[in-house]
Amino acid sequence: MYRAAIVGCGRIGCGFDDDPRREHVSTHAGAYVRTPGVELVALSDVDAAKLDRYGDKFQVQGRYLDYQEMLRREALDILSVCTWSPTHRQILEDAVAAGVKAVFCEKPIAESLEAADAMVRCCTHAGVLLMINCQRRFDSMHQQLAELLQDGRLGKVQQVTCYYSGGVANNGGHLFDVLRFLFGEVAWVQGTLSENPSPNPDDPNLDGCMKFRSGLLAVVQACDSSQFSVFELNILAARGRLAIRRFGLEVQFEEVRQSEQFSEDRDFYPAAPPVELGSQEFMLQAVAHLVDCLQHRRKPICSGEDGRRALELIMGMLTSAHDGSRRVSMPLLSSPVVIPSR
Repeated sequence: MYRAAIVGCGRIGCGFDDDPRREHVSTHAGAYVRTPGVELVALSDVDAAKLDRYGDKFQVQGRYLDYQEMLRREALDILSVCTWSPTHRQILEDAVAAGVKAVFCEKPIAESLEAADAMVRCCTHAGVLLMINCQRRFDSMHQQLAELLQDGRLGKVQQVTCYYSGGVANNGGHLFDVLRFLFGEVAWVQGTLSENPSPNPDDPNLDGCMKFRSGLLAVVQACDSSQFSVFELNILAARGRLAIRRFGLEVQFEEVRQSEQFSEDRDFYPAAPPVELGSQEFMLQAVAHLVDCLQHRRKPICSGEDGRRALELIMGMLTSAHDGSRRVSMPLLSSPVVIPSR
């Protein structure tokens, strides 16, 4: 039985499961209590009311205002880090020093590339598993899509258009990770400040584009979340159009065939998707994957290096947006850009 704990009892740590409209487990706490072989033994947060609320809800006895005290008193195997990005490095280093076997860290992995690199090195040297919560990687539908696209079964992908809302580091980071997961490494990025505002002025919305090493171009457009929330990818390929919608919970497909209206044209027509929907339980899939990686000493599908690469794309887009929308080549070995705490 793996002993797990959480630092940060906010929305992704514990709170999202309060929403009666959510049909799936949406938090680290909810996933731990639902996963065989894992026991959620402790929570830590600077807000005593949250500790009591979620300690009662998830029936957790260990409740700590100081995460360092929790690390000293609890013999932990797994620690979820669900605090703001600027705190991730210190918490991770303290957890590794305390002897944890795995750190399950929220994205962005850190507030800077320097901190991200230090976190990856710390876990590598100590033999500690580091997994970043870019949730869609753990979903079987997204895994099928990645295989389908990379095997060329839809033919050449001509263009990708994406929409997101809620800030480039918040939801944009998820989008960039999905794009890299589906299409491989990025050659350069180009960004500009969006006319559609972000709810957090410290995390702006950016429009822009990414050129992949394969030659594929993806266009990224931000929307105002005060009007609606969106996370969507539209993929145009030689044999059809794939649309990933509703934050990755839905996929639609149109196949290319002879036009019914024009003899000289080929057009898109609705067809059965070439992939099957997964369980859509992203958090449950993530924790199950974490346990499997611990048991079989495997590298997670979203490693610390993957988290660093997603942060690199965020930093590149921000650099471009603040420097006349110039193209920024990837990879970024370093960057002065820092994502501020809220």
